[in-house]
Amino acid sequence: MLRLTFFTAGFIFTLIAHASVAAEPTLSRLDYSGSPMAVEALDRELYAAGTDPAKLAAVEQRLLTGLRANDTTYAARQVLCQRLGWVLGLAPEKLNVADLKPLPVMLADERDSDLARLALEPAPGAVIDTLFLKALHQTTARTRIALIDSIARRQIVAAVPALAKLLTDNDPATAAAAARALGFITDYSAAAVLLAVPEPSPAAVAAAKLALAPRLASGSALAVLADLRGRAADPVHRIAALRVLLQLDPSIATTLEVLEGNDTAAKQVALESIYASRAPQIIPALAAKLSTWDAFTQAAVIAAMARRGDAAATSAVLKATAHEDAKVRMTALEALGFLPGTIETMTTLTKIAAGNASAESKTAKASLARLNGPALNAAILSGAERGETILRIVFIEQIALRGLNEGLPLLLKLRTDSDVTVRAAAVSALGELAPPADNKIVLDWAISATDANEQARALRALVNIMLRNPDVVGRGATLYAAMETAPAELALRLLPALGRIGGAPSAASAGKLALSADLKLSEAATAALVRWSDDTAITVLVSVAERTILPTVRASAVTGVIAAFERNRALWNADATALIARLLAINSSAESRLALITLLKRAADAPALALVEKLKNDAEVGAAAGESSAVIRANQAGPAKLRASTMVDIKNLMDGNTGNRWTVPVEGDEWVEIDFILSRPLHRITLDQTGRGAEFPEKYEVYITDDVALPGKIVASGVGQTNKTVIDLPVGTRGRYVIIKNVASRKDTPWSICEIFVD
Repeated sequence: MLRLTFFTAGFIFTLIAHASVAAEPTLSRLDYSGSPMAVEALDRELYAAGTDPAKLAAVEQRLLTGLRANDTTYAARQVLCQRLGWVLGLAPEKLNVADLKPLPVMLADERDSDLARLALEPAPGAVIDTLFLKALHQTTARTRIALIDSIARRQIVAAVPALAKLLTDNDPATAAAAARALGFITDYSAAAVLLAVPEPSPAAVAAAKLALAPRLASGSALAVLADLRGRAADPVHRIAALRVLLQLDPSIATTLEVLEGNDTAAKQVALESIYASRAPQIIPALAAKLSTWDAFTQAAVIAAMARRGDAAATSAVLKATAHEDAKVRMTALEALGFLPGTIETMTTLTKIAAGNASAESKTAKASLARLNGPALNAAILSGAERGETILRIVFIEQIALRGLNEGLPLLLKLRTDSDVTVRAAAVSALGELAPPADNKIVLDWAISATDANEQARALRALVNIMLRNPDVVGRGATLYAAMETAPAELALRLLPALGRIGGAPSAASAGKLALSADLKLSEAATAALVRWSDDTAITVLVSVAERTILPTVRASAVTGVIAAFERNRALWNADATALIARLLAINSSAESRLALITLLKRAADAPALALVEKLKNDAEVGAAAGESSAVIRANQAGPAKLRASTMVDIKNLMDGNTGNRWTVPVEGDEWVEIDFILSRPLHRITLDQTGRGAEFPEKYEVYITDDVALPGKIVASGVGQTNKTVIDLPVGTRGRYVIIKNVASRKDTPWSICEIFVD
């Protein structure tokens, strides 16, 4: 099948040509739901005619003949008129009206006028224009309005007198259409008719004048717009006239006049125009008048001038930084960052940045970092090296904020500065700029610092530098080596850096410190591992628990492992079982042993089953071991099978990945069914929708059964909870199937489950 699309005379038609066509139905009997084959045959004929005048004339006559037939359906007439529009658009320049029958009659007919316009509107020439004019005088209401629109698109200048009369027609829609057409026709006669209507004029006339104004000579355009702005009946047209006036008027007078006034809407238009204004001296003029206006206007003008980035605004904006109104001051401070930078601007911003007004100080620092101009960087480096301390600190911060790598030697030199606040600022800046190769220098700085603030900043800088090192494994090696040989007091001070760097190497380093003979350091290092941000600390904590001689450290390490496994609900593996076995071998606390045995309920490996089987006769934990054994056996029977009221994405419910989810609308009859294959003990169900906030079940009911056809009584019920819905089951609950139902509706959010955890 070949599909060809033609774009011509303001509309599109598509030709579909088949390699072979069955018997073609008669086009005259076409309806909107019938076969398109007759239309396709006609389009093939049009395609074959191309631009050949003789062939087009033949097609034209065929189309007109079809229109003249009494039995041609409306759908067929529409097809014929659409194709006629294309043909007449390519027709010879001289058309004979007599040959166009019945189009002239159709054009004035209420039912057929739209069809005739399809055919005639694309056709060029005065002959067709005459048909539209004649029909205009013969029609009323909607048909006449449609003809007026066609006259406007065809730019029929001869219609101007008729349209002028229709401006005062009793039908408002007709009068409005005439006004629009006069504004659309690009001829002085049409413009003269519109301009002769005094203001206040009807809304359609005012709108047409607005459309006309940009096409007039400059002086005439400004006069029309000024008249509309001052006397139009509708405030919308007055504001629109002002907007166009400001676009066309290259002077500043109107802008200044509006800004001095009290018309808020007009003032907003004037403010919007400043950025694109063609007035050559607009910024000097605004700057000269700035201080005479109210605070709102001053702030808005300052912001507008900043967008232009004209240096002529700088002096006035600098002055505004001392304005009594806080909004004006803040706007001026922000604007200075977008204007060409000078030493005076830099000095002003620096002083404000060093001040006590926190909001203004922050804005000044941000603008100072954006400030661009000759000699500014050199002045910042000079100011950081010497001068008043409070200003030096601002300049030092700017070295980092502006990314001045040429300032690195100075920052390193400031390590020996006599002012501790300067040293602290310098090492903070180093943390933002220094390459990983400088980490040893910053580490030495952190070690030698005696001031607490300087120590903290140096340590933070060291972490930042190390984290920029792409060698993840080796990035902290310098720190690890120093801490292993450092006195306990120093190691304790450096310890927080390990957690911020994170990862297995840092965890291993913390593990060594946890085995220190110094109780304070050992406990602090263990506590750091317990708080570790990822699971790399779990193995280290197990090792600490095994090797430490300090009972408090051992207890803390075991508790940390249990907590880490609770946080990390990843799918269980044999390595996790081995870690639990190591802890059970060294632990005598019944509470900890019970918690560890409970964790094994997530396992399905043989070593886990063997481990709990050995403990079934233990007086303290035997019962818990028996339950864990039953659960492990159920786990070994295979992964739980899932069904739900909506099966889409059901695999997401228990895939060990909280990054995806199962989601359903909350309509009151949603459910999830978990089949553990074997009956097992059940204590708690957690529906994790972390990251989905309030997408919990509106009201849940839980059923536990060994026969899914007989769910029995409700064993737990309640309302959902944000992030995680935790459902505690009655003691002794046991079953193969868990069925969770939502039984209430909610319109605002769905019910989502990222992961189901069953303990």
